[in-house]
Amino acid sequence: MKNPYPLMKLSGRRYSSLRGTLALSGFHLQAQLGRGRFGACYMVSRDAQEYVLKIFNANDVKRRKAKLAREIFWLKETDHPAIPKLIQVVDRDGFYGMIMGKRPGNSLEELIDWDYNFRKTEITLIMNQLIEVMCYLAARNISHGDIKTSNILWTGSKLSLIDFGSARHISQFNSRFNLDFWGIGDVFMRLASICQELTPVANSSSINQLNLCDEEKHLIKRLLYLEKPYEDFNELQKCFARASF
Repeated sequence: MKNPYPLMKLSGRRYSSLRGTLALSGFHLQAQLGRGRFGACYMVSRDAQEYVLKIFNANDVKRRKAKLAREIFWLKETDHPAIPKLIQVVDRDGFYGMIMGKRPGNSLEELIDWDYNFRKTEITLIMNQLIEVMCYLAARNISHGDIKTSNILWTGSKLSLIDFGSARHISQFNSRFNLDFWGIGDVFMRLASICQELTPVANSSSINQLNLCDEEKHLIKRLLYLEKPYEDFNELQKCFARASF
């Protein structure tokens, strides 16, 4: 089972040391959430409130310090209910990482792996909320840079966008190619390809074969740069509202 936060297991001694490091700030180490190539993720708590601790591999910190610093910077710059809140940076006793507000739900990637049956109305709701978050970021000249199913958490009604390690400042929108637009289109196609309402041909990857009207197909093609791209996210939001999704 995949986890929305990438992790890596600590040895027993390191785990004990991490527990002590967190205790200095009043946090209690509760449980490991999973593991990955670049670090470890844990559930921590303080004053009966649960948080997510993302700790990075010591070897990777040296190589990825700039990227990690960017993620911390952008989380500090945002204040949106669908974006994890940065609570505290951990940088002591050989540990480097951050404590974030815990967001509910499972990643879309997990749900796809579990053969979750996405309905068209649910996909529409996911797209609406994702576009709204991207409008918020674009208004602050922020590009997320890594929109994909593993970075989107879903409760069945509410969406969260995580992992700002690839985020960057954009002083001027470039319609020639924008990773965020393409990412939204790719997320839609992945969900649509397993939605029985939208895909009469099993596992179809063709937009033209989807059970969509011409206006809806045109919108997805514009997201994927198969037709004239959108000028900005406000235009996309207006077009999505007009489409009959």
